[in-house]
Amino acid sequence: MKPHFAALARVAYYKIVSAEVTDLKRSFHNAYRVIIFTLVAGYNIQHIIKAIQVRHNVDHMVDTLFILLTTINTFAKQISFNVRSHRVENLINIINSPTFAPQNEDHVQILKNNASIMSRLLKVYHFAVLICGGLWTIFPFVNRALGQEVRFTGYIPFDTTDSPNFEIAEIYMSILIILQAYANVTLDCTIVAFYSLAKTQIELLRYNYEHFVDFNRDSIVVSNKIIRYNEENERKYLQKRFVNSVKHYQKIVWFAKETESIFAEAMVVQFSTSSWVICMTVYKIVGLNIFSMEFVSIAVYLGCMLAQIFLYCYYGTELAIESDFINQSIYSGDWLSLSPRFRKQLLVMMQFCTRPIAPRIAIVIPMSLETYISILRCSYTLFTFLNRK
Repeated sequence: MKPHFAALARVAYYKIVSAEVTDLKRSFHNAYRVIIFTLVAGYNIQHIIKAIQVRHNVDHMVDTLFILLTTINTFAKQISFNVRSHRVENLINIINSPTFAPQNEDHVQILKNNASIMSRLLKVYHFAVLICGGLWTIFPFVNRALGQEVRFTGYIPFDTTDSPNFEIAEIYMSILIILQAYANVTLDCTIVAFYSLAKTQIELLRYNYEHFVDFNRDSIVVSNKIIRYNEENERKYLQKRFVNSVKHYQKIVWFAKETESIFAEAMVVQFSTSSWVICMTVYKIVGLNIFSMEFVSIAVYLGCMLAQIFLYCYYGTELAIESDFINQSIYSGDWLSLSPRFRKQLLVMMQFCTRPIAPRIAIVIPMSLETYISILRCSYTLFTFLNRK
C-alpha cells in the first residue's frame, strides 16, 4: 500500500503517511493540500457554471458533463479519504498488525504476489492517465493552429480568443484535469487494494485451515515456550491455532465492512454516475475523426472509465468467491484426525462462514460483475436515447 499512499500524498489528496517526516515538511504539505483542494473546488465550480450556461445545447452540455461527473466522483472520494482519515489509519494499522502478518514462506509468497499485482495495476493506470492527459493538452493547440474552434469545458471569466489568454487558460485547465485524473485512478487503485488485501487474507486463512494439523510435533509452541510433544500439548496447540483463525476471520470481516463503510457515499456517487459518464463519452467519441488525437485521448479516457468500474466489480466478486470457499478449505483439512469435540468447533466455524463476504453499494447493490454488466446495459440505453435526441 505504500506506493498508493505515496502517490496520493504527491498530488496532495491525502496526508503523508510515513512517520519519518519532519514537522516542518508535514506543515508545508498540509498547506499544499489546502491549495490543491481550493483549486480543485474552483475547477468543479467552473464546470457547474458552464453546464448551466450551455444547458440548452446537447453537444456542449455533453462536453462539460462528461468531465464534470468524473471530477465530482474524484472529489467525493477525496472527501471520504480525508474526513475519515482516522478510520483509514485504522485500516493501515490492521494491515501492519500481527493478525495480518505472514506466518510462513507460503504466506509471504501469497502476499508478495498480491502486492506485485496491485503495484503493476497502479503503474498501468498512471501510464494511461499521462498519455490521455498529454493528448488532451496537445490537441487544443493543434486544433487552434488548424483554424478550428476550441471550446473549453469549464467557465473562463475572460476572453480566450487571443494569445496569451488562450494558452494561459488551456495550461491551467490541462494541469488541473491531469492532476485530478492522476488522483482519481490512484484513489480507485487504493480502494481496490483494500478489497484485494481482504481477499488475500482469506487466502491465508484458507491455507491455514487446509494445513491445520500439519506441524512439527517435536517442538510445539504453547504460551511462547517450546515444550516436548504429548497429546495434551497438541490439544492446546490446536486449540490456540483455532482461536487465532477465528480472530483472523473476524478481523477480515471487519476490515472488508469498514472499507465498505468508509467509502460508502463515494461508491454511491461513483456507480450512480458511471452510466452517464460512459454514455456521454461514447456519444462524444462517435462524432470524432478516428485519426485525430482527440479521438485517441477520448478512447483512452473511455478505457479508463470502463476499467475503473470493472476493477471494483471484479475484486468485489473475487472477495465474495474466495470467502465462499472457506468451508471447502476446512473440509479439505485432515479433520478426521481430530477429536469429536474439536470437530464440533469446526462445524460451528463452518456455519459462521456460510455467508460470503460480499461488498455492496448503498447496502443493497452487490459490487459484482453482474452489476458491471447492468451498468453497461444502462449506458447503452442512455446512449441510444441521447443519440436519437
